[in-house]
Amino acid sequence: MSDATSNSRGNESVTEAVAEAVSIEYGDNGLSPSRAVVEAVAAAAGVEPADLSDETGIVLYDYVDPDALDALVASHREAGLDVSMSLADYDVSVNATAVVAERAR
Repeated sequence: MSDATSNSRGNESVTEAVAEAVSIEYGDNGLSPSRAVVEAVAAAAGVEPADLSDETGIVLYDYVDPDALDALVASHREAGLDVSMSLADYDVSVNATAVVAERAR
């Protein structure tokens, strides 16, 4: 089992773990799917979202167009959408309500 710490961001509590899956819900809380991807990958990496590119070299738009991802999810919200992608060393899955990120194995 990996080491995990808890980090409070606003009203949301995020568990950070390098080897564990991190789930971030979006939509009703004002987060877009693309922002939830950034937050989930940052939490999985153990860094703050604002530090993701500096600390890990991961920049979302190097892997996917954030506006296109948001539009795709918005247009298929009722269709059981599940988008999977790899961002550097992380596997990311986006469904209709949440993003899950974990270190690739």
